[in-house]
Amino acid sequence: MGVNMPKPFRVVLAGIATASAVLLVANPAAAERPIGGAEAQRLLTGKQFLIQCVDGTQGYGVFNMHGIVNVAYRRFNMRNDAPDLRDRATVRARGNEICLAWKEFDGGGDGCYPVSEKNNGHYRIGSTMRWCEIKARPATQTAQ
Repeated sequence: MGVNMPKPFRVVLAGIATASAVLLVANPAAAERPIGGAEAQRLLTGKQFLIQCVDGTQGYGVFNMHGIVNVAYRRFNMRNDAPDLRDRATVRARGNEICLAWKEFDGGGDGCYPVSEKNNGHYRIGSTMRWCEIKARPATQTAQ
């Protein structure tokens, strides 16, 4: 004969399993691996990327080999015929964060943000309420 668990115990186990599944779906950051600022800077240097932010901003850019990131982007409320906005920032690592000094993007100014790796080449920069996802790939070489 098999072992019968008391009914309340089975209900509690089912509740825990359900709650865990809901939390993983509702909080995709739970599956992410936090990385330090220096590691993030090393992984992103020399990479082109697509960017998509929680506020609807989307664009593309490149992290160059000299600690500069250039980005072209569109805010969610821009007219379709409006030209892309462009900006550049200096990049530096500070402990567990990557710091970007923008002229206009994200309101301009210097900000430091935690970074997590979702999977190879896919990163989240920012916190729970304000973040951008970066999908990076090696930069293509252009003829000079």
